[in-house]
This record gives sequence, structure tokens and C-alpha cells, in this order.
Amino acid sequence: MARRFDKILIFNTAFPGDIILTTPLIRAIYDRFPGAYLAFCTTPSGVRLLAGLSYLDRLIVYDKNNADRGLSGMLRTALQLRDEQFDLAVSVHRSARSALLLRMTGIPVRVGFGSSAMASLYTHRVDRPRQAHETLRNIGLMAPFGVDPSAASTRPLLPITGEEANHVFGMLGIDLPRGDGPIVTVAPGSVWGTKRWLAGRFGKLIDELVGQLGARVIMVGGTTDRPQAQQVLDSCNSPVLDMVGLTDLRELCALVRKSSLVVTGDSAPMHVAWAFDTPTVAVFGATVPALGFAPISERCRIVELKGLECRPCSDHGPQQCPLGHFQCMQGVSVEMVFGACREMLEAGRAPAG
Repeated sequence: MARRFDKILIFNTAFPGDIILTTPLIRAIYDRFPGAYLAFCTTPSGVRLLAGLSYLDRLIVYDKNNADRGLSGMLRTALQLRDEQFDLAVSVHRSARSALLLRMTGIPVRVGFGSSAMASLYTHRVDRPRQAHETLRNIGLMAPFGVDPSAASTRPLLPITGEEANHVFGMLGIDLPRGDGPIVTVAPGSVWGTKRWLAGRFGKLIDELVGQLGARVIMVGGTTDRPQAQQVLDSCNSPVLDMVGLTDLRELCALVRKSSLVVTGDSAPMHVAWAFDTPTVAVFGATVPALGFAPISERCRIVELKGLECRPCSDHGPQQCPLGHFQCMQGVSVEMVFGACREMLEAGRAPAG
């Protein structure tokens, strides 16, 4: 399609990790249509995460779970977007609500995945290959406009201001355990229960990191991660700077950038670490890298129990093991994760290739 577009809307109201993996698409659209006005419609947390990203001219809030909840909120948002008079909409989100909302905007050209619910409401539908990485699948939405995903950069983009960094660094200066050992940020939580490694093993891992490597450990997460985080804290005997629920997404970004290593599951902190090229160890349970969400980076090590026929049990990982044994996480030992941590800390001392 040779047509030029002057005002483009990108739409994604998924979880923060998914928003992060949409940023390479933003860059691809910016490069394909230089000079075009680019807006991104997303959740309040997505707006907070992307504020200041130089590729975007505007961020638009769609608070689908609160202020814009329900049919009235969707209609109000659609009318707001209609007034903006965009000439192209690109939807990463695959829900029926997203397809219907964008249809109501009257935007003449609307691109979405063919696997989306109510995909017939898009004017252009693009395949979403299951075996490709999520960033490449997203960039593939530009295929109707001649963009080759394999030639595009996949590394996520996240903006951080000096003020935000100073705020986090100030907290570190006051509360971080003393010493000159590596700063290790641990993120044990996840929205999905089967993406969480066992809390007791996280605790033992922290003791190994502190005892053997002199690590200064920071624990992060949202307020909903408090139960899992508390179990981890209760199971370890080492000093930990507990910042669960005390940092928002932007401050988490600054903290990850400061860290020597991030230890997490298949969740948003893993994507944040990839954006800043911070060495990472990610424990995978119900999900697998082949689903397309693991970082494409030599600075990330995936620790998983391979060979289980039941993995993956779903795209996201359910709240509980469908078979009741949870072997995908039960089979990941402290030794396996600690070995990966040691390897990544040693590799992290050298500049990234």
C-alpha cells in the first residue's frame, strides 16, 4: 500500500509487559511514515510507562477498568478518537472490544491481527505467526505498508527522566544494604499463578546471592504481589530492601537500569530489563520461550524444566496447575537459578556485545 498517512493511532490496552513489547512497532511506524503524527491509546499504566517517548506525539488514556468501564466508556472513547480524525489505526490488542471501539471511530484504514476477535471489523488483517517473537508479530502489522519485520529492531524502548532516576537512587542511598557487591533486583510476583516460582526457593536463592556473592538485594513488585513477596521475605535470612508496592512502573524502570542483575519470572520486569540491557535471569514455568515473549538477548538466561509434555499449558499460564503437580516450577531448583545468576553477573562485568 503506497498511500501516505498523516495521523496514525496505535492501540493497545493490554498488560504493561505487552505495552513494552509494542514499542518496537512504534519505532517501525515512525520510520515508515516520517513526519506523521503518532498517537498511542492505552491504559493509565501504559500512559505512565510511555510518557516522554520521543517517537510519540500524544498519549491517550482509555481507562477501560475504571473511569471508561463498560459500553458508555467505550462509546465515549470512540467518539473522542473520532474527533481526532486519524487516517490509520493499528491495533495490537486482539479483543472484540478493541475491534469494535476502533470500528466506531470511523478511522478509514484499520489494521489488526486476523486472529483477533471480530477481526472482520478491521479493513486489513495480518497473520500472527505463533512461532515468531511477539515484537516481530507486532511489527508485522506494518506488512501491508511494505515493512519487513526481520529488518526492524526488536529491542524495546523505555524513557526515563533524570528526576525519576534521582528519586530511586536517593532511596537506594538511604536504605540499600551496605557493601560494594552487585545490586540484584528480585521480582517474584506475577498476575498468573503458574508463572511464579516457589516463594521458599526465592528465599533460599537470596541467601545464596548474599552469602556467596555479597549481593545487595532489592525486592520489587506491585501491591498485588505483596502476599508472594512476604512469603519470600519470611523464608530468607538475609537483608533485603523491600520496595514491593513502593515504586510505580517508571521508578521500576530506573531501578532496573541501576541493577547489576534482575531475577524474575515471565513478567513485565523481564521486558524492562531487556529494554535497558540489564543482565537477567528469568524462571519460566507454565509458559515457554517459544511462545514469543522471552527477550532476544544474550544478556538473559531462561531457567526452565525442559521435557515436560504439559508445557505450555496455556498462552499466559493459568492460576493453578491444571494437572495438580506444578512440576514445571517444582522441578526448577535453587541451584539451577543460582548458577544462571552467577553466570550472568560474571558476564555483566564485561560490556554488552
